Amino acid sequence: MGRFRKKRPIMALDLTPLIDVVFLLIIFFMVSTTFNKYGNIEIDLPSANVESTNQESKAIEIIIDKNQKYYIAKDGINQPIEIENLSTLLKDVKEVTISGDKELKYQVIMDTVSKVKNAGVENLGINFYE
Repeated sequence: MGRFRKKRPIMALDLTPLIDVVFLLIIFFMVSTTFNKYGNIEIDLPSANVESTNQESKAIEIIIDKNQKYYIAKDGINQPIEIENLSTLLKDVKEVTISGDKELKYQVIMDTVSKVKNAGVENLGINFYE
């Protein structure tokens, strides 16, 4: 007596749901990318009166080298300073840029930033150089 094997039906993927989803996505993107170029909204923006002040823009740069020596660049001249005297030098300064060596520890830069902010400087920028 021999054994008879049942023939397995051939498995095939039904691509109909996949095609339906692709067409739905195409329709969604076509509908969502149409823009109404005539739908403008009029907005009445407030205006500001800016008075120019006669004060000069006082901006200095604090340079920190890789040996943690501090310099102030003012009018193109680098003057060495002590970090303890920084708050007295920044009395009437509105803008400060801190330039530090790339190899400096982050804590040195953050200590300088906190001292500059405590001196009342409004605008502060940070640069790194090699």
